[in-house]
Parts: sequence; structure tokens; C-alpha cells
Amino acid sequence: MKVSNTVWHWRWQDHLQTLKEVKGESEYFPYIEELREFDKLPRKLSDEEFDQDPRPLTKYTAMKRFLVDLVKKGKAVKLGDGAFRTVYRFKDNPDVVLKYARGGYGSSLKMNKDDFQLFSRYPTISPRVYAHDDEWAWVYMDYVEPAVEPFGDKYYNAVHDTFPKLTKYILKSNLRRVINTASADALMFIISIAAAKLARQERELGSPGSKMYAIENWVNDNGVEIIENGDRAFFELSKAMAEFNIAPDEMRESNLGYDKDGKLIIIDSSIFND
Repeated sequence: MKVSNTVWHWRWQDHLQTLKEVKGESEYFPYIEELREFDKLPRKLSDEEFDQDPRPLTKYTAMKRFLVDLVKKGKAVKLGDGAFRTVYRFKDNPDVVLKYARGGYGSSLKMNKDDFQLFSRYPTISPRVYAHDDEWAWVYMDYVEPAVEPFGDKYYNAVHDTFPKLTKYILKSNLRRVINTASADALMFIISIAAAKLARQERELGSPGSKMYAIENWVNDNGVEIIENGDRAFFELSKAMAEFNIAPDEMRESNLGYDKDGKLIIIDSSIFND
């Protein structure tokens, strides 16, 4: 893949300024040139290639070996493994991460594409995506600090800062008798049910007697006030939950993180349903 063929997406003018302030894209996105070189390799082996000794490397096997070697050399850190993707952070630029679609399977490629689509449509609640290759084998995006400790100050304050008007309204409601609103996860559960219910009004979310059912009834009774107290992030969340069919109980610490301003964003598109 030539430099000119790399797929770039910029949401705001300051994103363009980011590249102007660095010496070059290969320095801002560590090892991007090496990753491009793997495009010269076959995605799958023919029967003849499969029987060769030594067996040629496919694009995805070569990328995996390269990234694993970077970790062994201390040049990269593996932040985590999902069912289909591995996330790497680089010593040369810890502000960005690389999400690698292991094996080049449809689901893994789709998740990388979903990350970009979430950012392009709902930038308030998603990490900035910078570059990806043509088939979504990898994407470079902002590093996001994962949310931890539902009863800790940072996560709790992040919920308040992201949804300031709505959290104040929730804390004044009778939901305090049903949900432990001292927990950031509990507050996000209420907010995500409200977002999902307002976007998918015909769908029943919870069974009678459940906490979700109680919250759903509260949303039905207070829909106008919830909308009046909604912030931009809330409305983006509502649209995203409808478009990507996100379950309300997925909006918790394991799938959320903080941006540089301490606001909450969705960090894992594996929560999207096909």
C-alpha cells in the first residue's frame, strides 16, 4: 500500500493540525510503514503455497509475528485481547493505540470498521480514529484510559461531567430507592436505559420485578423531563445505541474510558450486536 492509498479520516480541523505539529506520520503512528508493507503478502495461501516448505507467511500471520516481536523487545505493550482483536500501545507514542484484527476474519474486521463509524457519527462519546488500512486489518486511534472502580471518584465524576444535567435530575428522582446511585456503573445503567428506551420506544427492555423494568417505567413517566435535561453526549449515546443495537447493561466500566478531558467514551465496539 502506498502512502497515498492509506485511508485517512479527520473529523475536525484541529486533527489536521495534529499532524502538522509532528515530523511525519510514521513518527506519529509508530510502525505504520512496516504495517503497510505486509499488504504485499497474500491474505490467504493457495494449495500450492500451503504445501511449500517453509510455508509462506500470510499478511495476518506476518503482522502478528511483527507485533509480538515488538512486545518482546519492549517497544510495544499489549493492552488486551478480545475475542477477535488485540490492542497495542507503543513506547514511541503512547497517545495512540493500534487495534489489530487477528486472522482477518469478518467479525474482527467489522469491529475495526465499527470503531471508525462510531467516531465519525458520534464523536462526543467515542475515541478519535486516525487511520486504517483498506480492509480494516488495523486502525490507529486515541489511547483511552479505561474506567475503573464504580465507587471511585474519577469514574463517578466522569459520569457527572459527561451528563451533567441528566445526572442531577436522576439524583433528585425516586430512583434512589431502587438503584444505588453512589455507583458510577449504576448511574450509567440508568442513563443507558433512558437512552435506549427513548430511541427504541416500542421495545420492552426489562422483565417485571427487575431493576431494568423499574428504570424503564421511570423513563416512560419522565420522558419529557429526561429529554429536557439531556446533553449532547446523551443524545449521541441514544442514537448510537439504536444504530448499533447496544444493550444497556454493556455501558459499564469494562467498556468505557476517559478522554483527555475526563469525559466518558465508549472504547470497545465488540459490544455492538450484528
